[in-house]
Amino acid sequence: MRDPSGAVVISGAGALGPFGLGVDLLRQGMLAGRPALSGGCSAAVRDPIGPGPFPAQSWRRLDRASRMAALAASEALVSAGLDGGSLGGRYAGAAGDAIGVVLGTMSAGTAPLAGFLSTLFREGPEAVSPMDFPFTVQNAPAAQCSILLGLRGPNLTICRMEASGLSAIATAATLVREGHAEAVLAGGVDAHAGPIEAAWERWGIRARGGAGSFRGPFDRRRHGFAPGEGSYVLLLEDAGRARRRGARPWAVIAGSAAAHAPGPAHGWPSEIGAAAGALRQALARAALAPGAIGCVVASANASPRLDAFEARTLREALGPDLARLPVTSVKGAVGESGAASACAALVAAIALRDGLVPPVAGLVDPDPSLGLDCVRHAARPGRLASVLVNALGTGGTCQSLVLTCPPA
Repeated sequence: MRDPSGAVVISGAGALGPFGLGVDLLRQGMLAGRPALSGGCSAAVRDPIGPGPFPAQSWRRLDRASRMAALAASEALVSAGLDGGSLGGRYAGAAGDAIGVVLGTMSAGTAPLAGFLSTLFREGPEAVSPMDFPFTVQNAPAAQCSILLGLRGPNLTICRMEASGLSAIATAATLVREGHAEAVLAGGVDAHAGPIEAAWERWGIRARGGAGSFRGPFDRRRHGFAPGEGSYVLLLEDAGRARRRGARPWAVIAGSAAAHAPGPAHGWPSEIGAAAGALRQALARAALAPGAIGCVVASANASPRLDAFEARTLREALGPDLARLPVTSVKGAVGESGAASACAALVAAIALRDGLVPPVAGLVDPDPSLGLDCVRHAARPGRLASVLVNALGTGGTCQSLVLTCPPA
């Protein structure tokens, strides 16, 4: 029987990112307030990426993004108490039918496609491997998660640039709420892709110099984002189902909304009214006033224009309540990617659970023109009842999500 309120909860999570494999490592890194950057001013997952619970034969054929997603998804299932037991990590029958996968990405398939085409054009069709072709599409990681874990619920891939991961979580919550699945693995995955990063370099929007020169979101001297990669996956399920099996939810998906704020095709949103409208609508769907929000996990990524735009958007949507709200961002720590917005939702759920708002990594000298109470240097304790998560993407994508504490 479904929960009569239609509530959807987060009952597990998995993470593989620059801090390593596991939600605990992500939590420790975020609370430490340090950017997980390499010498090239980017945040990378350390290679090799081992198979974990998966058979080596299956693992060898996977591309990098699919490996990241599979490990994060597996951890999310285990942490939720849904690890497949004696099935060797796979599900059979009704158990597998009840669980879906929705992943957001902005880069999956790009690196495999670039390599495939390069070999094809340089060496001819005889040189390319048909085993590589399935990974040249953006839905490969989500599909591989379902295949490897034996899940036969809905399988979707969301591509909404930097907001992809958060949009996937919002979409998955709708699938559960409307009864299309009892549970859904939802989040994001991205792997570094040369063609995308070359474009960022040409447009002059990524951070330059070494990791030591990086300044984080909201910093007065910020000069561009650090490219990131990783996979962050939540297990969403119907609250009634979670209650019946004795799960302990981390948070409730209380409300979400999306909008398009017109802007350049490869530039940040520029229409404040649309972006603020998404924030207000998410709060309305959660039946919360701005004064009820405990903190904001922002989309800011150290881009001068994006951070300033988001500050104005928050002010427009939240009014005078913004002055008392602690604001943080994950992107100074894990870098910018479509998956980073899913990381923001995971960090928000951890903050609700632990009562700690992590600092903005790389924030040394807050920009006073933004007028925000940014958390820096150390985590800020507090009893949080709700968290507002925001995601903004190039081309005008806006996605907002409200998380609340689960009932006692």
